[in-house]
Amino acid sequence: MFVLRSAFWLTVGFLLVAPHGTDFGAAASEARDQAIAAGTQAAEQIIVSQVFNPPIASAVVSKLSSSVQSTLASRSPAPSMQERASQPFVFPMPRPAALG
Repeated sequence: MFVLRSAFWLTVGFLLVAPHGTDFGAAASEARDQAIAAGTQAAEQIIVSQVFNPPIASAVVSKLSSSVQSTLASRSPAPSMQERASQPFVFPMPRPAALG
């Protein structure tokens, strides 16, 4: 009896609250078009700001190149095949920092 009563009142409530005469397909396509237009406009603004600010771009490139060069200079050469054979087992890849 409880299930029938609950189903009845849920149906009555849905009929009272449900939107009538709303075209959900048109509303969804309109929202999609607005999102695409906003994304395109944001991408254009980012590209234009990057093109018209070359000093910032050159500073970023120089910083990245200097960090890459320092990293490459600090690394030791790869171990030889004899050194690798002396290890009794293979170490797994380190866990990503995002996973904790």
